[in-house]
Amino acid sequence: MLSAKVLATMHCKGWQQEGIYRLLENVLAPDVAENPYELIVYGRGKAVRDFDALAAIKQSLENLEDDETLLVQSGKPVGVFRTHQDAPRVVMSTAMLVPNWANWSHFRELEQKNLTLFGQSTASSWAYIGAQGILQATFETLWEIANTHFAGTLKGKLVLSSGLGGMGSAQPLAVEMNGGVAIIVEVDRDKVMKRLETNFIHFATDSAMDALRLANEAVAQGIARTIGLVGNAVEVYEFVLSQGIVPDVVTDQTAAHDLLNGYVPAGLEAGEIRAMRVEHPNEYIKSAKNSIVSHVGAMLLFRRAGSVVFEYGNHLRGQAEPELPEAMTIPSFVTLFARDRLTAGTESLRFIALSGNPEDIYAIDDWLLKAFPDDTRLVTWIRYAEHRVHFQGLPARSVWLTYDERQLFIDALVRVVEAGGLKGPVAITRDHFAGATMASPHRETEQMLDGSDAVADWPILNALLMASTGASLVSVQQGGGVGIGYSIHAGTTVILDGSPGNGNKVRRVLLNESQLGVLRYANAGYPKAKQTAATFHPGNKQANEQADRTADRQVDRKADRQDNEQADKQVDGQAAARTPRRAADE
Repeated sequence: MLSAKVLATMHCKGWQQEGIYRLLENVLAPDVAENPYELIVYGRGKAVRDFDALAAIKQSLENLEDDETLLVQSGKPVGVFRTHQDAPRVVMSTAMLVPNWANWSHFRELEQKNLTLFGQSTASSWAYIGAQGILQATFETLWEIANTHFAGTLKGKLVLSSGLGGMGSAQPLAVEMNGGVAIIVEVDRDKVMKRLETNFIHFATDSAMDALRLANEAVAQGIARTIGLVGNAVEVYEFVLSQGIVPDVVTDQTAAHDLLNGYVPAGLEAGEIRAMRVEHPNEYIKSAKNSIVSHVGAMLLFRRAGSVVFEYGNHLRGQAEPELPEAMTIPSFVTLFARDRLTAGTESLRFIALSGNPEDIYAIDDWLLKAFPDDTRLVTWIRYAEHRVHFQGLPARSVWLTYDERQLFIDALVRVVEAGGLKGPVAITRDHFAGATMASPHRETEQMLDGSDAVADWPILNALLMASTGASLVSVQQGGGVGIGYSIHAGTTVILDGSPGNGNKVRRVLLNESQLGVLRYANAGYPKAKQTAATFHPGNKQANEQADRTADRQVDRKADRQDNEQADKQVDGQAAARTPRRAADE
């Protein structure tokens, strides 16, 4: 938790600025950030450029008026501008490289010059809430897997995965929530022990045989059990294959998006890793890529043996190309388990108690449980989170709500805060997981129905709309969990402080963003999204009807072209038949 002194002290001139100030401090709190001493929130994602930038941003927020906006360029404040009260208090852009230069080589060169930073997704947009955010999404994914493949539960099922960092640490808890057994491989012993100490895993071992024994016992008894295994993912996966063991589910959450600073190749000791990264970076990258080819190759063998295999958004498959063309036949968790819900308007939402009082979150939990008692997934998640997931930093909750639930929840929360029903204001934000907030051809927008996987207009439109609508903080970023050159995404945070007019702004921001998410999928041709979008603003309906008419005309024109081609061939054939006669006549 943040100190009582920090929570009790207003640093800024208003709650819009103060809320953002506290979120920035929160993502760098010792129990939230993986490495606050280097300003790293998780993975290699940084909150700000350097400590000078951190001090300057905080000072700017302290002095920021209610009609001013602070601009932040890749974690560095660049100016304060006179805007208006409903404008965002902070607008930021991170690592947005020109397309031809949007690759790791150029990025690292600029990073070394201290001109940019890698922001991950919720790190540089100051929306990270610790492991709970990704945990809730991982729970949702495994819930879908259980319902799709295993009659609604992972009881008696073995999940094999890798990575116990800031993102991967959610995996064992999510498996436990769904009743399953997990072996999670992690090369860093310190991370394994940290997860054991904080009750993210039940057991820790450096023996693959012991891990398999513990897992087999739990599978046979039908009890939930999670094991952190110190080792290299490639070596462990290949060992499990050699034992003839076929896990029910196989995935991975290593830091595969960054070959130099994230992924650890097989066969290297800790000292060798550090030295090789500095002294022979190209050799290290080549070694990492070779390991990933073996890593993905093992996953393909598990799939052939009968495992449910998927990539969990860390760009593992992409790094295995072109050496292993079959890599991309492994599906993404988005296309397998999330797309159907996203197209129907179900999206993530996270709310953070700026008071620092956990009772604010529990009061919101109670309202959700009473309002939606028949949403089994939501009820299961909240009850488990209350008893099993400790708050990191400011108390927070992450939920996935349907479109209708989202609107009811926002209205209720606005009324509660306006009536003084909580100890303080609430920051409402989200992860970057949806088609209109992220353009990522190997993750969120992979295999879009209309082929618009790489169209990045949508997250840019999202950021522009949120700024126009009045969000408190708006960001656009490149990179995310799939690395430089592979994704563009937008972040949004709105501070609900109960002041006059604030509730209407909060409703407007969150309603507009939710609708844009549905409209993105409707424009891509998803029937569920079209049905939901039909209830929106009449202008949207007219625009969609126009788009449908345009699509129909395109289909008609295609048919006409085909008819014309046939007619042309017929005419050409007739002309060819006539030509000899004309020549003879002449």
